[in-house]
Amino acid sequence: MGLNYDYAREIVREYNHNGAHGLRNHRKDKRPHQSRSLLTQDQCEQSATRLQTPPADGGLWNGPKVAQVIAQMTVVEKVWPQRGWDYLKRLEQSLQRPRPHHRKGEPEAQAAFKKTS
Repeated sequence: MGLNYDYAREIVREYNHNGAHGLRNHRKDKRPHQSRSLLTQDQCEQSATRLQTPPADGGLWNGPKVAQVIAQMTVVEKVWPQRGWDYLKRLEQSLQRPRPHHRKGEPEAQAAFKKTS
């Protein structure tokens, strides 16, 4: 099974002493339970309406900007940028940016190609 002898002995000892409850992963018991959601349902709705308008700097919404909005709404010192991206995805938003243009591209040739295709 790929178990070390001492570790297997420890598992058997825990099972004999505590039954099936002894086989649980007790590391989760040491840290306090935290809810996964940073925002309540009302705050989610407010953030959804906030994301319909452009951000204060006039650019596009991205993870760090949404994280800043969440930090302001929840009065938390720091919200990780990944959480902002998670909320963007939860609200079915995505990062919108135009496709890159080739630096040697000719606009006239591209327009002619679009007309023929």
